[in-house]
Amino acid sequence: MATMLDLPRELYLGICALLSAHHLANLSGVTKDHYLAAQQPLYNHIQLTSYKKLVRLTETLSKNPVVSTISPQQRLRWFKLSEEQLLERNIKTIALILDRAKDGHKITGAVVANCLGAISRKCYSVKISLTLHGGWPGWQKQLERFGMSNVTELTLFIGSESKNDQGTDTEAGARLWDLVFSGSCFSDLKRVYINTAVDDLDGLPEDLLHSVGRAYPVSASLDWEPIVKPSKDTAVLFGLRKMEAITLAHTTRLTVDTMTSLFASDLIPTRLTKLEIVDCPNLHPVRHLSAICTLLQRALQLVKHLKLHLCRLPSHEAGLDGQYGARIQEHPEEHPCTIIRELGKTIPHLDIAMPFVCTEILPLASKMSARRIRHRDTEMELPAVPFEPYDTLPERLVEAEYKYRRVICWKDVCGYGYPWRNLVEVVEGMGVEDERSKTSWEFLHKYEMMGVWKVDGCLPVELVNQEILERPFVTGGT
Repeated sequence: MATMLDLPRELYLGICALLSAHHLANLSGVTKDHYLAAQQPLYNHIQLTSYKKLVRLTETLSKNPVVSTISPQQRLRWFKLSEEQLLERNIKTIALILDRAKDGHKITGAVVANCLGAISRKCYSVKISLTLHGGWPGWQKQLERFGMSNVTELTLFIGSESKNDQGTDTEAGARLWDLVFSGSCFSDLKRVYINTAVDDLDGLPEDLLHSVGRAYPVSASLDWEPIVKPSKDTAVLFGLRKMEAITLAHTTRLTVDTMTSLFASDLIPTRLTKLEIVDCPNLHPVRHLSAICTLLQRALQLVKHLKLHLCRLPSHEAGLDGQYGARIQEHPEEHPCTIIRELGKTIPHLDIAMPFVCTEILPLASKMSARRIRHRDTEMELPAVPFEPYDTLPERLVEAEYKYRRVICWKDVCGYGYPWRNLVEVVEGMGVEDERSKTSWEFLHKYEMMGVWKVDGCLPVELVNQEILERPFVTGGT
């Protein structure tokens, strides 16, 4: 150990960088003069998986570390650092995971808020990621009373709490949205993931079919009007100003009024770059068409990554196909396919799943006649970006400066104007809309056998729909 202490500081730090956390902890306990060098890497990035570890970290930070007196000659190795710098412990990121099944009977909102506040006061620039599995009893009411600064990322898996909640989805949802997005509790929040269907990652869907299969629209009765507009009395959620990414997956808390407050109010979340809404049962693809179109109009001009997966139509609700067709014919400005075509020209990543799609979603300039398709076939090659592995295809396409588009149809072509095969043929024959910015289109159908993948300027690739839709999610799907 004496040999380690005699090393120049640069070499000492280089050796510390190669040690494991276990060896660093042992080293920091016996080399008091080099406390900062050995201890600092332990504090850079911390993951806490229990309530007890959070309390212990807070207690540790409240105490000054023991650093022995060092001579002027020794201080030269530290580039004349002051005593305050030697004592400093600056945490960069904390990932805090609280599980109701493990610590639910111990956790209180007051202690969590006080601990995070103490850490923030000690480490001013710390970024905290908070994940709740299940949520402890009364967690929403408790957290409403405290401010939790420096929490930049919030992940909620609160399926059991949603099932046990005695209030309506509207009442419970209003409290949840106000807590998360009002800006009063989580003042520094930038990234949010909310799932009210499960409590842990094991409950997440295994593939796309599993994902949409569990989510049918919730209808209050069988005689509701076909189109329902949101109420005008919606809350303003000021926390949206700082939001960079929002994912709402499999949550009944997302109602049409909530969606209006989040994405159609006068407050525009200009920093938002990623928005995902996946299989939320209270968002009806036909009944709430006006609100969905408003969402598309706002999001397509705002974000760089949009994923909107609407629920499949339930079999017990008859006449939805005709209502949808009549609506888009009477109000073409509320046709989602047209909105996506007109406003989605520049968005880098677009992933859409709807009951109805049609060729109106395609850029007009890229459609070609069948004769020109055959003429160009000899000039085209397969895409330079390989299709496999499929789970990384979007990232690889965007990295290669392609715009990514995936369109999934759960039922049929809009208005039953033509067979699905006709749509596939149009996609296969698309030309290049803009040579400077090429696009990748992927069309899949729940009930048809074949889909297609078409990259601008390349030969089309036929896909087996069922095989793609049943591919397991690699990193936990939504």
